[in-house]
This record gives sequence, structure tokens and C-alpha cells, in this order.
Amino acid sequence: MTRDELAAFDEAVLESAATDYGVAVGRLTDIVRTHQSNVRELPGVEDIVYEWRNYFHQDPLVGRTEGAYYLALPEHVWDEFTDDLGLDEVEGTALLAAHDAQARAAPPEAGVDADRLDDDAALVLTRP
Repeated sequence: MTRDELAAFDEAVLESAATDYGVAVGRLTDIVRTHQSNVRELPGVEDIVYEWRNYFHQDPLVGRTEGAYYLALPEHVWDEFTDDLGLDEVEGTALLAAHDAQARAAPPEAGVDADRLDDDAALVLTRP
């Protein structure tokens, strides 16, 4: 059974990021869901995490659970995603803030190295 695209995200995190950046909660929720869905479709969550782990000098995987991957990536990686989603600057910033807050709120068993999130952009992916 496939997990819901938003399974790795707490509703309170999305609400907070939306409020902080003046984006409607429903709009930010739709953006996060669409982003997660797009990653699932091409190239796939497992495949993209594998590719990034091999491509970047420093392993971007900073934590994981059965339901989510927590990554710290160079911020330019987000450019392709925000462009693909057709986001304006405020929506893009809210999206990145939601991912950062969710990664920092990861459960202890994820083992997230929060120090890595200070230097790179967080990206949370719900595992299918």
C-alpha cells in the first residue's frame, strides 16, 4: 500500500510555514503534495535518493525512518523543483521553510543530523 504524499509532514508544520510567509495553508499543502507526487513519478523517491547519495561529495541523507527520507542538499537543487511547480518567490520560500521545519521536527529514531541543515537546504521525502 502506498503512503499518502503528505505522510511525512505534520499539519502544524505546514500551517506554521504558511502563516509565516503569508501563503494560504491549502495552497502550501497542495504545493507540498504536488512536489511529493512529482518526485514519485519521475524518477521515483528511492531512485532520486540513490542518485543524490552517489552524485554529491557529502552524502545528503541525514536521517530516515520507515516512512521518510530527510536530506540536506545544496539549495540550487530546489531551483528545478520550484521552477517546475511554477512557484513565485514567496511560495518557494514557504515550501523550503516547511521542509526545513519538518526535517528539524523529525522523530528521534530518524537520527537527523540537524547541524547539516544549517548549511544546506532540507528536503523531506515521503517514502512510498
